[in-house]
Amino acid sequence: GTASVKEICYFTGVTQGVVTALVKKGAAAFFEEEQFRVPKNLYTAQETTPVQLSEEQANACEALKKAFDAHSGQTSLLFGVTGSGKTQVFLSLIDHVLEQGRGVIVMVPEISLTAQTLGLFRGRYGDRVAVFHSGLSNGERLDEWKRVQRGLATVVLGTRSAVFAPMENIGLILLDEEQEYTYKSENSPRYHARDVARFRAAYHKGLCLLASATPSIESFYMASLPAGTPGRYGLQVLSHRYGEAVLPDVEI
Repeated sequence: GTASVKEICYFTGVTQGVVTALVKKGAAAFFEEEQFRVPKNLYTAQETTPVQLSEEQANACEALKKAFDAHSGQTSLLFGVTGSGKTQVFLSLIDHVLEQGRGVIVMVPEISLTAQTLGLFRGRYGDRVAVFHSGLSNGERLDEWKRVQRGLATVVLGTRSAVFAPMENIGLILLDEEQEYTYKSENSPRYHARDVARFRAAYHKGLCLLASATPSIESFYMASLPAGTPGRYGLQVLSHRYGEAVLPDVEI
């Protein structure tokens, strides 16, 4: 088997000179192996069980899969009320994209949301998930970057900086809560992650999916344009809560 020199010295109580002598006599060999630093204490992996999609969810999912399969580089808006089960639609669509051998970038607006989403994704996709956000050390960030670049991670999850992940074959870029102002960078270079996502999805002929219960005015306008209008977004609506849950009564 193999072990690090430091571990061998610790458990056997010898110095590194003894190990080096063994190598010189041909009884052992030194070699280097790159070890990626995995961000710790960021999540608790959650087991995912198959969920039966409602008719509304299934229809939205099929429409999004067709948009992806068209390889048109289009943008779609998933407008679903709170509790309508948008996450299950995401996961079903991501499964479809990964089956085609293409990569996925998922963005959330806040670091606090990254941990709970990462637990869900790590439980479902394991070590194929890489994470990008400002809470990582430079070393951890570099290692995650290498894993994506080398194709070891095919699902990228993070805040707005994740949109620049070095993925070569992007099939889907998903912005959850797309109306949030945190997707816009106030520092130089100034950019809006939504605009970068649309460009990268179009470049790779993938699908850019914007999701929200309260879409931005710009996105809803683009999704409401007449069919055939250049730049028009696709629109899928989830108007009912999943299962027996109902929307609360609101009094003004």
